[in-house]
Amino acid sequence: MMQRSHPASPSDTESIRVLYLDDEEPNLFSFKAAFRREFEIFTATEPHEAVRILDAQDIHVVLSDQRMPGISGVEFFELIMPDHPDCTRVLVTGYADTNAVVDAINKGQVYRFVSKPWNEEELRNVVTSAYRQHKSRINTNRSAATLMGALRSVDRELLDLIQRLSAAVEASEAVDPSGLLQEIESVQQRLINSTAFKSGSSSENDLL
Repeated sequence: MMQRSHPASPSDTESIRVLYLDDEEPNLFSFKAAFRREFEIFTATEPHEAVRILDAQDIHVVLSDQRMPGISGVEFFELIMPDHPDCTRVLVTGYADTNAVVDAINKGQVYRFVSKPWNEEELRNVVTSAYRQHKSRINTNRSAATLMGALRSVDRELLDLIQRLSAAVEASEAVDPSGLLQEIESVQQRLINSTAFKSGSSSENDLL
């Protein structure tokens, strides 16, 4: 059964939207009771319900129990990754399962693990940190996309410049080296001064 809870007092900032998949409803009730005033919470007891929520909502953080009938948490994360790659994934497990941990890292690309029964303060910090990673990933992707657009624009301008230069050489026309250099420097300067280039550079540095 799908359940949803809204923050009691939304702040001026974006609400952190969290989806928690667990076949044991008491765990979902406990989670919602503990965090309903801090996060916008969506819960599901079945994987298909969780996928439906992901398709309908902009979910930031996805928590999933590892041991569920028919599908593991890692398998669920593998399932949603192609369509929802930007959701930060957190695995909830009450079992010390080394294989699950390895699979979660290699297949499900899990951000963190949370043990049952969870510590409320620790889980709050994990969700908040996972949200920050989600926003960082989104911002980095946007900066990269904008930078690629700027690079393509400059590439087209340089190609046009080369074609004009080649045509002039074939026609034995005189070429003004200083004018050509000015055009190249102008294109280079526009790239350096573009917001896209600066955003992309800062994002790269943040990741180093």
